[in-house]
Amino acid sequence: EFNWNGQELYHKILKSKNNERSLNVSKDEPTKRSSTRNNWWKVAAAVSLLIVASVFLINRFDIIESTQEVYAEVIKNNPAGQKSKVYLPDGTIVNLNSESSITFAEDFASGRTVYLEGEAFFDVTEDPSRPFTVHSGGLSTTALGTSFNIKTYEADLTEVTLVTGKVKVEKEGSEERVFLIPGERAALRANSESIQKDKADLQAITYWKEGVLYFDQTNINEVISTLERWYGVEITASKLPDLKCSGTFQKNEYLTNVLDILSYSVGFEYSLDGKEVKLEFNQK
Repeated sequence: EFNWNGQELYHKILKSKNNERSLNVSKDEPTKRSSTRNNWWKVAAAVSLLIVASVFLINRFDIIESTQEVYAEVIKNNPAGQKSKVYLPDGTIVNLNSESSITFAEDFASGRTVYLEGEAFFDVTEDPSRPFTVHSGGLSTTALGTSFNIKTYEADLTEVTLVTGKVKVEKEGSEERVFLIPGERAALRANSESIQKDKADLQAITYWKEGVLYFDQTNINEVISTLERWYGVEITASKLPDLKCSGTFQKNEYLTNVLDILSYSVGFEYSLDGKEVKLEFNQK
């Protein structure tokens, strides 16, 4: 800190424009007073520089903080028994199944990238300049403008099914990739070294999006897991037999109706207590 005369400094600046080094300096002592005033000028300049630098750093920190807000992470999560429709920043519509979640950057500032756990159907807004990529279960699926379903409920299986358009499916951590056309499915198992591609039943795969519960020679273990996700209940059984189930249940079918039909066709008794369901299979 120091004391300084603003008026004197102002006149000094004006005089400096005419190449004069001092202001009101006596001829008898030019050296001493000129040196003193030059020192004050250096101090004033240093303080001015410090103020400018401080303002710059404050503004820079504001920019950094603002940038961090742009890249904020958004998570949409559905518990068991709940489905939802999510609208992404670019207009893409995501039908998110129960026990599923998606994660993406707010406003897609860092690119159209989504991370999925569970199952979702994507209706992607077309934007050739910015590909849309979904990372799920060891696969990355890239599209420009298309619709597809991704399912990763099973720990060792990820399935990508294309409904419209065209997508590229890559195995993360390798150079392997496949391209899908409508009606094709790419599947990756945990113990498999390559992506498998085959034909798919589009209606059966996307039934869930319309609220229709569908089983086609489905193992009883998978049936129970699906019912738990679908209705948000916990199902227990003393011993599960090795059998398969088939059936189509219309939109918003009551759980009791589903259990009635399955119990009759498969052969079991059930009891329902709140969110707990107990199955007792008939012994043969």
